[in-house]
Amino acid sequence: MNIKLGINIRELFIEIKNPSVFLWTEIFQEIRQKIQGYLIKLSLVHTSCEKLVFYAVYLQEFEGCIKNSFVPISKQSSSCEKSIFVNCLIIPTGIGATYGGYAGDANPLARALSINCDYLLTHPNVVNGAVLSDLPKNIIYLEGFLLEQFLLGVISIIPRKNNRIGVIFDKAISKKRLEYELNVLNATYAFYGADFVGWTLTKEPLDIMPVINEYGFSTGRVNHLDSLIESALRLKNKGATAIAICSCIPDLKFNKEYVSGVGVDPIGGIEALLSHTVSAATGLVSANAPVLTDCEEVDISKINPVSASEYIADTFLPAVISGLRYAPEIIYGDHLLENHLTFNDLKKIFIPYNSFGSPGVMYMNELYPAKVCLVRENKTCLSVDPLHINSKFFIADSYLKVLDMNDLKQSGITPNVLNRPLKKIIEIN
Repeated sequence: MNIKLGINIRELFIEIKNPSVFLWTEIFQEIRQKIQGYLIKLSLVHTSCEKLVFYAVYLQEFEGCIKNSFVPISKQSSSCEKSIFVNCLIIPTGIGATYGGYAGDANPLARALSINCDYLLTHPNVVNGAVLSDLPKNIIYLEGFLLEQFLLGVISIIPRKNNRIGVIFDKAISKKRLEYELNVLNATYAFYGADFVGWTLTKEPLDIMPVINEYGFSTGRVNHLDSLIESALRLKNKGATAIAICSCIPDLKFNKEYVSGVGVDPIGGIEALLSHTVSAATGLVSANAPVLTDCEEVDISKINPVSASEYIADTFLPAVISGLRYAPEIIYGDHLLENHLTFNDLKKIFIPYNSFGSPGVMYMNELYPAKVCLVRENKTCLSVDPLHINSKFFIADSYLKVLDMNDLKQSGITPNVLNRPLKKIIEIN
């Protein structure tokens, strides 16, 4: 791929009339006509009985690994006959989800949902807990851009546990901090036994600035995307099969609500855009580990348990490296083999009650309405109501209602950790 200079992220809010008959393929065609670039993210962020508002992110002067990203297959793929049970847990980042909107706080939930299935398909922010990592052996860790392509039938996957990881460091990271993060990287090599192709530094600082937009969720600005993409492709050409990004991001003042366990992750949105860009360029699973700058002093005594893992160390790399070991091989085309997993193998997709509006989830709900489960207790900051959509959804009141309590107890996970608000551990006198 020839990397063009001046690749830029563009954001667009697209308002359309709420149709009387909700057909995702027709709605997507209407949206796609308004996007002048390569789409890397699309989600429904506001609904009413009269209109729907979508948030689109696209790259200009860019061609990704998938020619027509987010275009669903025209018909269901023919899957090999196999008896396999795959669940999927999706919790979008940067939208203040009650469960999974913080620092790996949905990891117990992911473990619980993995108990009675062959594989659990999820994505980085659900299970990444800074320096904490406790992934079940049957997890499949798929970055958001590629997860969407999987749900749309564009790709299939092969689970694997032997990835060769490449690491990108933002040139904006100071020399002293880079030495610290490299020490962390070597520690993960020695501790996890993960396989690395090596690390590289972007030629230009990424110049990142997170933003909370008018709809209340986090996004942001990043410059020199061409440098990020060039670094990612360099690692892929050296044999990387998964990519970690270590980016320099300002720690914003509106972080206080997030620390207390009630706000939106202020950097979650921009982290997603970084990983979506890298995965769109390389076709490899990626995840971001931020290096926070301009950090304000945090009152440790006031940190909520759901945010706590972000404040036990300065680095976020260990969980990212641990998770990337579980990234699958991505398969393009319809040459399916017995060991390939496709969207036909999914039995249930669990998603927060009011953040169901991504292309993959919409399409899956159109094909298999009983497979998409909206969890009412997991709300987000989005002004989205499934009752406004002329489409049927399967709705569960809580995650505990869809879990087998006996399996949960045998797993060693206390049911109390799945309650919100999550209380601190009490002192015994």
